[in-house]
Amino acid sequence: MAFSYRRLFFGGTTFCCCLPVRFGVIVMSSLGCLVSGILMILLWFELSVTLYMTTQERVAFVLAALTETILFMASILGLVGAIVRKQLFTQIYAYVLYINLFVNIVVAAYLTFEVTRATSNAESVACQAAIKDPGAQSQCTGLLTFAKEVYLVIAGTVLLVEFYGTIVATRYLNQLQREKGAARASRVDTERAFQLKPRSQHYYSQLHDPGSQYTLEPAYLGPSDFEFNPYEETRLPNPTLSIKHGELVNDMDITGPPPPIEIGYGGGSWTHDAIADEEKERMKRR
Repeated sequence: MAFSYRRLFFGGTTFCCCLPVRFGVIVMSSLGCLVSGILMILLWFELSVTLYMTTQERVAFVLAALTETILFMASILGLVGAIVRKQLFTQIYAYVLYINLFVNIVVAAYLTFEVTRATSNAESVACQAAIKDPGAQSQCTGLLTFAKEVYLVIAGTVLLVEFYGTIVATRYLNQLQREKGAARASRVDTERAFQLKPRSQHYYSQLHDPGSQYTLEPAYLGPSDFEFNPYEETRLPNPTLSIKHGELVNDMDITGPPPPIEIGYGGGSWTHDAIADEEKERMKRR
């Protein structure tokens, strides 16, 4: 089998070297329900109690609350899908994780830009203009740089964890698809083993349509002038005449005496007198 990066990253059945991906999906979805549920409650509560917000702030809070709500619902589906091995629920959960990862990458990039700009402005205003001591300026600049680096490390770690979580969910989804495919193939093979017709023709599920059934053409039968009726009375043969002592006797006359001439098994005719004479002649020759 040829090497494939897709199989390497998304075709495994374990994560962290030995843990099954199903366990990973259960843990991730449980944590997702907890974290996203808390954030969802806090964001919607903040929107309901805060009256003085700018339009941009309210839009940002609404988008964040909607994102956490969708992630909370998807985490519930992922947890149920991992427990009962439901492919559809796991697939929805994996797709939502990819969308959430993309949104977080965009948000992290925007926040990185804002943090970098704010750090530069603070360094020039607070550290260079307000502070005259060179040592204090150096400490102020170092503190701002350290804060920016901490943010970058935290943001990068969160994105890497989310990316690895999407890989784990995708692995479990692919595992479910393989298991379902193998079970379906086994069921089809079992059905084919007990079928009386080829797969390309119609079967049991289409028996309600008689016109779709394939019928054999009686091409092997020759033409016939009449149709055989097993209940029709068989006609008796025509009567024959035999000679007995110079009299004509009807063979089919059941009231008359039996004819002396019998029909042999191999054909021909014989009488008891002829057989007796033949036996006498045979005894004389011995």
